[in-house]
Amino acid sequence: MRHLLLSISLLALTLNANSQLWFDVGLKGGGGSGFLKNSHISQDNRLGISPGYNYFFGAKVGFNYGYYVSIATDFTYGTNSFSFLQSGIYDSSRTYKYNIKYSSFNIAPLFRFTKEASYIEIGPEFSFTKKPTYTDEATLNVPVDATPYINPKLTSLVFGFGGYMMGNDVVALQMGLRVHYTLSNLTSPDYDASRYPLTNYPDLSSGVKTNPFIVQLHMEINFSLGQLARSTSKCGRRVAFLSF
Repeated sequence: MRHLLLSISLLALTLNANSQLWFDVGLKGGGGSGFLKNSHISQDNRLGISPGYNYFFGAKVGFNYGYYVSIATDFTYGTNSFSFLQSGIYDSSRTYKYNIKYSSFNIAPLFRFTKEASYIEIGPEFSFTKKPTYTDEATLNVPVDATPYINPKLTSLVFGFGGYMMGNDVVALQMGLRVHYTLSNLTSPDYDASRYPLTNYPDLSSGVKTNPFIVQLHMEINFSLGQLARSTSKCGRRVAFLSF
């Protein structure tokens, strides 16, 4: 992942070696849904996907090279919830829900290419999980501390796109959609050879990875600091769908 970030940075510098450097900052928030990618959950008819929810808030710092290329680093804090359905437990015909919930502090340095009113972005995200719990309706239906079972550090690949909805050269409202795929195993290294979180099925093989998949809607209020560059520069002049 370090090599990916280095390559993105070198590409940005190469494409815009003679461009004026300028900065922007932003406040952001949003939310969405997600599910756990696990081969047993997707293939065993006793198990089923049950999408959860997520939300976040935070800030952004952008380093821009000319009009089009930037490295935008997000610093966010959010809460994620993932669920799946269980059946065939205790010879019962009932279906039970298993839920995993945790908060996380996230750092995402993303390469962003902007063309007038729209942008695309890609890059890594590094997350540090906090206060993980699980709730199993088939056993004790109350939140249980899941700290030993959840990986404290997760690495994801992020792809997003969006647009500048309204604003001017200084302040702009952006909206976009992001997809996060977690490359790390959600289960902690101490338990990655166990059946967690499928502990109610002793017949299932151990050591199957569980990877969160998240889709989020992002809203951002962006503040251009282009005035810190040379006065002859047109830094920060990007088109919005609605300008004022």
